[in-house]
Amino acid sequence: MLQEGYPQIIDWFLHGFGMTWTPAIGPYGIIPFIFATVYVGLGATLVAIAIGLPCAVYLSEFADMRLRNIVKPTLEMLTGFPSVVMGVVGFTVVCFTFQRYLGGSANGYGVLAAWIVLGVMCLPTIASVSEDALRAVPQDLREASLASGATKWQTTFKVLIPVATPGILASVLLALGNAMGETMAVIWVIGNVFPAPPITLNPYIPSNVLTALIANRAQGDSTYGSPEWGAVFAAAFVLFLVTAAMNLAMRAIVSRNKGRSKMSSRRQPR
Repeated sequence: MLQEGYPQIIDWFLHGFGMTWTPAIGPYGIIPFIFATVYVGLGATLVAIAIGLPCAVYLSEFADMRLRNIVKPTLEMLTGFPSVVMGVVGFTVVCFTFQRYLGGSANGYGVLAAWIVLGVMCLPTIASVSEDALRAVPQDLREASLASGATKWQTTFKVLIPVATPGILASVLLALGNAMGETMAVIWVIGNVFPAPPITLNPYIPSNVLTALIANRAQGDSTYGSPEWGAVFAAAFVLFLVTAAMNLAMRAIVSRNKGRSKMSSRRQPR
């Protein structure tokens, strides 16, 4: 990435990252694409958390073993579907629904559709890893909480989830990385706005992300050795930096909460 893209990377750091990607002649601005990448990744992760975390709690603490042995492998099977298949399903189901019933964009494309598709793709990560983290909490803590008069719901939300927070945050980290690095599924549903997606929090309008930009321009009109070819590799390097920054931030949060969880696990629940 550095070998092919260093001229454009140097230009960005000297003159700014720009707002519009102009084919062939430049400039190659990526600020709107960076914003959309982070916005789509965070939104998809929140969708996965909203569904996956309650699912993990139910499977770990309330479901019987027979149901757990059916539901958990079924969820984990979602990770085996190719992303392009998920994109096609999202295009034919989610985008069509938005177009027909919710009055979205002309073809139903948009950030919200990307949230839903990527949220479903990240759901197994959140549910499976969080469920493992909850089941790893020592049984003594459950028994101590129940013996002190707490209900099972109180034990779950005031004892187990705080202790399992590092594992849950680790699942969020994995889901966020997957969402921000996904390509084919996003291309099918987000709309691929070019030369620059709008910087807005409105999820109903089409947008574009760095992964889709890289895939579309690398396979599009850019030729090897051209300025745009180098800009594509530079955009890939920026995506690497953005993802690494998000991962480092989440790891810092996980480390900080791990220390708090160890302290709380040593206390007897009241």
